[in-house]
Amino acid sequence: MAIAVRHKEAQREAVVEFPPGPQPRYGAPQLKPSQIAPELVAKAITSAIAAGWEPLSRGKTVAIVVDATGA
Repeated sequence: MAIAVRHKEAQREAVVEFPPGPQPRYGAPQLKPSQIAPELVAKAITSAIAAGWEPLSRGKTVAIVVDATGA
């Protein structure tokens, strides 16, 4: 699973990639945004900034790989 994040006043995005989770059974739908914990997203964004993503700078999209906890 991956999510794209961007500061509301900037243009540079980060794609935060999580490890693959268990496969859905029998055609079950994928996760919806409302099913992702806001705390997990906040921790992943903090990890992306710690890894060098500068949301207010200009440049290409940055891909950041995090673990299942967002660290």
